[in-house]
Parts: sequence; C-alpha cells; structure tokens
Amino acid sequence: MSVNRRGLMIAGAALTAAGGAQAQSLQNRPVRIIIPFPPGAAMDVVARMIVTPLSEALGQAVVIETRPGAGSTIGTAAVATAAPDGHTILFTSAAIASAPAVMPQLSFDPLKDFAPLSLLGHVPLVLTAGPQSSLTDMAALLAAARAQPGSLTYATPGNGTPIHLAMELLQREAGIRLLHVPFRGTPVPDLIAGRVDLHLDSAHAAVSRGRQGQVRLLGISTPRRLPALPDLPAIAETVPGYDASTWFAFFAPARVPAPILAKLSEALVSVTSRPALRAALAEQGVEVQATGPETLARLMQSDSERWGALARSVGVRLE
Repeated sequence: MSVNRRGLMIAGAALTAAGGAQAQSLQNRPVRIIIPFPPGAAMDVVARMIVTPLSEALGQAVVIETRPGAGSTIGTAAVATAAPDGHTILFTSAAIASAPAVMPQLSFDPLKDFAPLSLLGHVPLVLTAGPQSSLTDMAALLAAARAQPGSLTYATPGNGTPIHLAMELLQREAGIRLLHVPFRGTPVPDLIAGRVDLHLDSAHAAVSRGRQGQVRLLGISTPRRLPALPDLPAIAETVPGYDASTWFAFFAPARVPAPILAKLSEALVSVTSRPALRAALAEQGVEVQATGPETLARLMQSDSERWGALARSVGVRLE
C-alpha cells in the first residue's frame, strides 16, 4: 500500500471517528425547550425559572419556544419529529399521557416517540367554587349533587384536558353527576361571577384567589393534605381514594443517542434539585420531585393506562 493511500485512509478514519464523537455530544448551538402551551401559562413561567441554571450546567445557551395549539399536540409533534441530536426537548404536562385516548388520530405515540429525561414534579389541583356559593366544603358539594343530579356545573379548559378527566374521576369515585361546561380560555371570571359552580384549578392559583376572597377552596386533589396547606382538606377525606394531581416533565425525541440523553437528564435533575430553585418552584405550586428517566417512564406508562381507561369508559374526546 502506498504511503499516500495509507495516509488518506488514516485521515478518513479520523474524520469518521470525529464525526461519530460529535454525533454523541451536544454541538455549539442552543438547546430549545419547546412548551406546547401559550406564553405566560404556568409551564412557561416555570420553564423560565430553569433556563439560566440549565444553560450554566450544560455549558451552552438554552432558549424557550412556546408552540400552543390543538390541545398541546402541535408543539409535542414538533419535538417528536425534531432532529434526534439533543438540541430540541419538550417540557410538557401529564396531558401527554392521556393524549392517545382522547385523540385517536394522534400523529405521534407518546410512549414510543419520546425518550423520558426527567420528571420535574407534581402540581396539585384544588376544587374551587364561587365566592358567594353555598358550596362551602366537599360534604356540601356531595349533598347538593346527590339531591339534584346534573344541576351543578363545572368548568374546564376544554374536553379531554387533564382537568376534565380529573373531574370525571371525581364523579365516578363520588357517585355523583355534574354538568360539564368546557371553555376555550380560562373559566375563572365566570366562576367568580357565579355563572358556573365549580372549577378545578392549580393549587398555586386557587390558593392565591382564595386569599383574595375571589373563590372558595373546597379540597385539594392529593391523597393527603399538603404540609404547606394544612388547613385545606384533601378531597380524599370525603371521597376515599381520590388522587388527581398533574405533573410537569422533560422529554427528548426517541432516537437521541444515549450519551446525550444522559447528559441532558443529569443536568436537569441536578439543576432542579437545588434548594433555592426547589423553593422558588414550590411558590409556583410545583412539588418538585426531580427524578431521572426511569421514574418518568414508569409514570408515563401508569398514567397512560389509568387516564386512558377513564377517557374511553366515559367517551371523552378532545375538541
């Protein structure tokens, strides 16, 4: 073999190895966090608290891009089909787990098209009534609902949303029947004005409104009372077994190389485990439980089965 030919082969092998190494690591360009919800929504606020420390942990820029629409599926689908290089990740809610059941024609498979990175934490929900409502606690609600089935209304952000499914679960577990009123925007003004009777809201927003006298707080969706809100009863104290919190988590496209997934996951867990950030997120109503991909994968599987079965049993479809 000539010296020149051998030199070319060695050079070619070196370039191939360099290219392979580059494919196994993040490149020198921003990492995008896509949020499939509107700007200013709770997830957008939370993500912006994480951007700077995550950028420092990764050693490169991290930017946020909101892509709302179609029940969060537009932004989610964009990540499913993004280049599997680790530069596009999804920050979403538990809605991704129930999506196949409420949208049979979904263009992606949440369990197959995404690689779990990290669970950020759970977001408790609080059942609220209007400030002038006679529904002062869960016992009063159950009594009124049983006395006149279907007369009480509850508002949600739309059919097939996690809030809708959580209220369907409440009706099933409590043996009551309520009237669903789906909204395209927030139903809170109509709740405050007394045009709807009930709304299941994030704990952070509900407690804030409760302190201002805008709503009555009936119960929290966690199995037990939260240490931070010891005076707020768990719905499960009146409806045994009720548990309907949502959660926030990070995902990557499924084909991202394992070393890059590990780097992203480790950075996310490290950053969101910091005491100062945990405290700041708690003020936004997030019970931080920063865990790696294995825990998130199990949660996705169990929630897909749980909420999927409920959606199919009651015929819920996303509009």
